[in-house]
Amino acid sequence: MSAKIDRRDAARAKAAERAAADRRRRTRRLWIVIASSVAAVAIITVIALVTITRPHTDARPKAVTSAPPWPAPTDPAAHAEAAGLQVAQMEGAALHTHQHLTVSVDGNPVTVPANLGVDPAGAMSALHTHDTSGIVHVESPKVATFTLGQLFTEWGVALGTDRVGGYVDGQNGRHVAVFIDGKRTTTAFPKVHLQDQQDIAVVITRGSTEPAAPAPFDWTDAE
Repeated sequence: MSAKIDRRDAARAKAAERAAADRRRRTRRLWIVIASSVAAVAIITVIALVTITRPHTDARPKAVTSAPPWPAPTDPAAHAEAAGLQVAQMEGAALHTHQHLTVSVDGNPVTVPANLGVDPAGAMSALHTHDTSGIVHVESPKVATFTLGQLFTEWGVALGTDRVGGYVDGQNGRHVAVFIDGKRTTTAFPKVHLQDQQDIAVVITRGSTEPAAPAPFDWTDAE
């Protein structure tokens, strides 16, 4: 009888030990879960703080809003991309047109830079210039609509509905006008479509001097 009681007591003791061991394991797992949750919350908090405090950077090139001169940008590929264009090694042949662009401020000509849309490595966008003659080239692998806004984006000069660079029509006594083939356009400047042998003149004046179209461009020896 005594032996049976001893065996029962031993069994109870082992069961109690197993129960205690199970409780310890559950406690350890609980602490691991809590520690993992705290670590995850801490990481998320750090990421959020870094995101909030990090200075905002915009990859899109900034357009010039000052007076000329307006040189060609040093990153033509980025400006072409901002204009919705890409630089490529080969010029397209599906659409091949030319335009002539002049810009003047108070009667003084502003140079249209060479190599707008042309990467130093030789690749170029479908919309580009080769020299400072003001001749604009459209050489596209597909037929598409190109605009004056895209050209000015490649140039890096601000062009708005009534704005060119640092000049806004009606502000500070300024007059800003765009002439297409000698006629003042009412189309928003960036949306002017580029057509073959188009004569585009951006004329900026002040005070009582109203913008007037310059003499037409002679295409005889151009292109």
